[in-house]
Amino acid sequence: MIGFSLYFEEKNDFKKIIDNNKDFDLVFTSLHYPASDESYKEFLKLYELCSANNIRICVDINNETLKTYPKLLEMDLILRLDFGFSFEEIAKLSKKTDLAINASTVTLSFLKGLKESNVNLEKITAIHNYYPLEYSGLAEDFFISQNKMIKDFCMKVGAFVPGNGQLRGPVYKGLPTLEKDRYKNPYQVFVKLQRKFDLDLILLAEDTLNADKEYIIKFAKQNILTLPATFKDEYKNLDGIKVRPDISDYLIRNERDKKEITPSNPQMIKRGDVVILNDLSGRYAGEIEIIKKDLNISQERNIIGRIDKNYENIIDYIRGGDKIEFYRR
Repeated sequence: MIGFSLYFEEKNDFKKIIDNNKDFDLVFTSLHYPASDESYKEFLKLYELCSANNIRICVDINNETLKTYPKLLEMDLILRLDFGFSFEEIAKLSKKTDLAINASTVTLSFLKGLKESNVNLEKITAIHNYYPLEYSGLAEDFFISQNKMIKDFCMKVGAFVPGNGQLRGPVYKGLPTLEKDRYKNPYQVFVKLQRKFDLDLILLAEDTLNADKEYIIKFAKQNILTLPATFKDEYKNLDGIKVRPDISDYLIRNERDKKEITPSNPQMIKRGDVVILNDLSGRYAGEIEIIKKDLNISQERNIIGRIDKNYENIIDYIRGGDKIEFYRR
């Protein structure tokens, strides 16, 4: 499941935003700091548009929000519960609607308390925080341990991807869940979160450039990986490859067609290069490869292109059988 974020302290054209995000399953927002009648009216406008486009809303709330606006329970929302809820209240809510809890701060004793209180854990997704303040994002080891603990209770896990468009203030340093993802390309982060951590929900925390958003949707909905790249003129019609099922530490191979390829001057083969095997490789001539680790000089390989540096790390998460599309920058 994929989602995007929207915040009521900003002036928003909801129709335009929804029209630009129709391929997403979910929108994340907040009625938390604290909710006002004006923001609630805006929320109702958003709810109508989302309902018409089959997009669910996950809304961050506290106990006071729900007391002030009890109709939230009738709207088929995902309520992300912050402070002020007892185990008994969470148990009652879990029988009425889908819930979310804070995956970054949840403890083992809290999860045990939920289970002992007969909370319907299948109705709960644990969503990590995002971290506006530089250096405050989660460490990867902690992220992994939290996710394992949560999964042991059969709950789903979600996290946030930072943006690369108009960043959210007042800090404007991105909104990642993991600190090492700050300032990284959102599409690259999305692929890593999905492939490395097998998350159930990944949310764009802030504005993301349209091209990267399109790559994310294509990957999430069609399982197609897009790699922006540059190619030599004679390979300008190379649209993509189908990856062989057997994966090497050093390179990604395609399901090849045998071709006669004249060797070029031997060059240093580096990570991120796209190469084609030439006639010196015998029956392997014509195989397209994406290089994962520097290979030094290889006489059997001609360099035909290169993956864009901003997307290079995606090659670490390519799996056997993947469909790769090349996009020319």
